[in-house]
Amino acid sequence: MEVYLKRIWKYRFHYLLALLPVLVILLLKGIPFILGIRTAFADYDPSRGVFGSAWTGWTNFRTLFAWPEFGNALENTLAIKLSYLVIVSVVSLLLTIALCGIRSARLRNAFVVLFLLPYFIPSSVYANTAIYFLSPPTSIWPLGDSLPLMDPASFRVIVYVLETLKTCGIPVFLAVTAILAYRSGALAQTPRRASSFYLAFRALAASLLIQLSTILSTDFELLHRLNNPTVYSVGDTLDTFWFRIGFLNLDFSRATALWLFQFAVQLAFTLIAYLLVRKWFVRDLFAGEAARTAMRHVKARAGTEFPVSPWKNTLGIVAASLYSAIVLFVLYALFVYPFLAGQGGGQGLSPVLSVQNIVFYLFFYVAATVVGLMLILMLAYPLTVRQLPGRSLYKLLLLFGLTIGTGGTLHDYMMHQSLGTVNSIFPLFVNGMIVIMGVFVVKSIFNADAEASLKLRTEQEERGSMAPFFTLFIPRVWRPLLGLGVLSFAALWNSYLNPLIYLNDPELFPPVYRVVMMSNQGGLEQYPEIMLQFGAIVSLPPILLFLALSRFLTSDVFVGALRRL
Repeated sequence: MEVYLKRIWKYRFHYLLALLPVLVILLLKGIPFILGIRTAFADYDPSRGVFGSAWTGWTNFRTLFAWPEFGNALENTLAIKLSYLVIVSVVSLLLTIALCGIRSARLRNAFVVLFLLPYFIPSSVYANTAIYFLSPPTSIWPLGDSLPLMDPASFRVIVYVLETLKTCGIPVFLAVTAILAYRSGALAQTPRRASSFYLAFRALAASLLIQLSTILSTDFELLHRLNNPTVYSVGDTLDTFWFRIGFLNLDFSRATALWLFQFAVQLAFTLIAYLLVRKWFVRDLFAGEAARTAMRHVKARAGTEFPVSPWKNTLGIVAASLYSAIVLFVLYALFVYPFLAGQGGGQGLSPVLSVQNIVFYLFFYVAATVVGLMLILMLAYPLTVRQLPGRSLYKLLLLFGLTIGTGGTLHDYMMHQSLGTVNSIFPLFVNGMIVIMGVFVVKSIFNADAEASLKLRTEQEERGSMAPFFTLFIPRVWRPLLGLGVLSFAALWNSYLNPLIYLNDPELFPPVYRVVMMSNQGGLEQYPEIMLQFGAIVSLPPILLFLALSRFLTSDVFVGALRRL
């Protein structure tokens, strides 16, 4: 016991550093979680409150599982999620092989940036554009009397295409980086005769495992905008079903029972994915500074990174160009066509565009992102010490918090309602600043970058445990941390779930949510081009931030976005 206490005292700074963010997680995630657990097993009565409502045991779950709508939503969720993962994996594999056959590093990097760019566009903007181009009055294609978004036979295909275009750039980037790291000689543990197909398969398998940790979740905002009763049979998922019975039908008891079911399943998948990735795929996702340095040295020695046969180079360019043409058409439809199609009856953007609102939320989300990055630093540093007493329990707590989510639940709403913060920007700030996936990313990047001898010397040095945090840890992780900040800001700016739940004052609506609300209120039918122009403008901040800071968005950083796909 004395030896154990000495070890705790040795790493006292690590515990003190993590104390504040852990308390924040326990308060902002733990209290709502307890409310959700209690509500799921009770007949919730708003007049009596959560703990005053009658305990009903498993009744809510039996009722939920007996609903045909639940079975349909569960089946749709698994079908959409698994089909999407298969499609995006196949497309990513083909694109990765094509890109790794391109001789020019500059051309390959240009393709990668183009493939990543759609991720930074809000799902609601994709949905509005799809509604515009797939509606007979406004479509540029001869649809006749057909309504693809109201046809169950075509609805899922549209969803798969939109999701793949939006997200496949991330697994492609991860796989390409893993292959280049191996070819540079930095991944010595990989078989020397490994093919590009094998290396891409490993990286994509790791990406797939992380995405499977959210097996019962889909892109709520895309489906929420596209869904309608005519396609519920194929498009209603657990997320949209939960939102409808909870926030629209006010059936808090069954809705929280559904949430708890999702949480339990996804917690198990999260733990399994974490263990498998840590055991077999860490080096595929986190190549480390040694790999990046080796790749830079190879590039410096030759005009091209690796010898590639002319036919592979040509085939790679052609294949990548074909997919690029699709991406460029989507970008044209999002950002160019609306401004060329006319002004919608002479109306301009001035009635809907608020520069003051955009500027305010730019600073607001930047502030939430900065606070979130500070919390990531404070939570990640203790994980870098393998001998830290209680490290496994601490890691389990973080995985638990990772699975709970980012605050868009009924029990989070109930907590903020009791605090009197509903219809304020406070919930948007506190829910946006906790990005636990970033903790594991920063920890893994540091452990991959820091050489064993350097880490050992740091742990044994006489200056105590505070100095390495400032002299070793922060200098090594500030670049990927800045990249995580870009992803966090983009996620906050592009999402409208939390504003949808917490805000009812139109003056407080963030820019993206304004687009959604105006579209729902008939704006997309009355002046569609104006709404598409508005969507294009509000999509620019995360895109411009991505282009400006792309050098900080390494493949390691994008691992933090996999759970959102």
